[in-house]
Amino acid sequence: MGTEAPYLSGVFRFAARLHTLSKRGMRMALAGQPKCRYGMLQSLYNLIEQHGCDGAIYVSGIARQMHQPMPAISRGLRQMEQDGHIVRETDPKDRRKTLVRITPAGERARKANEQAMNDYFARIMARLTPEQLAQANAVKDALLAAIEAENAAMKTDLKGEPPHDENF
Repeated sequence: MGTEAPYLSGVFRFAARLHTLSKRGMRMALAGQPKCRYGMLQSLYNLIEQHGCDGAIYVSGIARQMHQPMPAISRGLRQMEQDGHIVRETDPKDRRKTLVRITPAGERARKANEQAMNDYFARIMARLTPEQLAQANAVKDALLAAIEAENAAMKTDLKGEPPHDENF
């Protein structure tokens, strides 16, 4: 195990540094854009696209898809509603249910923020040579495939008998 630990800590340091630096850069890229809770607004947009109907989604559907309790979802929606980026309305077909829609102002803010993020990452990619981009994509794809395969194997092992390890 002695040779594995430094490598693993290097991977964790890389992931943490990548997270910190990209988050800092994204904040700077969004500094001149309309203020919005971009992550929440983008998640809501994706949920409406995937699971909504007529540009809206039920609050209960948001909670179910995000695996979050209703009070947490309601707090986030209240913040976006106060910002003027969403509206909540009673479903005319079932007054017990509440629909959520992104307002035109919310959609403009989301699109402006999304474009700023795309531009930021395009500038980053432009700093890499075509060979570096190809290498990064190959490593990314291989790493994700390896993680998915290992997770699937672990899930299979957990359903049956625990994996056998001769050291225990």
